[in-house]
Amino acid sequence: MIKITIKFFAKIKEDIGHNEIELLLKSPTRISKVLEIISKDFGVDINSRKNYMYAKNLEYCKTSEILEDKDELAIIPPVSGGNQ
Repeated sequence: MIKITIKFFAKIKEDIGHNEIELLLKSPTRISKVLEIISKDFGVDINSRKNYMYAKNLEYCKTSEILEDKDELAIIPPVSGGNQ
């Protein structure tokens, strides 16, 4: 078994209801598959959301990247500008 940490920010954090979760997987897994698991477990369709960014171990990446034991995945929704 491998354990990964997933961090959520902004809107997705509100939708999931957590800042962070740990997920146990049987083997190294693509980010796209992890997104399917999270979507099913929390009833939130992450894959259909546009312009989301992903970071594996603090480096931006694509959903085709593979997560291994002790990796961290950040799911970052688009952020709009503030007031000036």
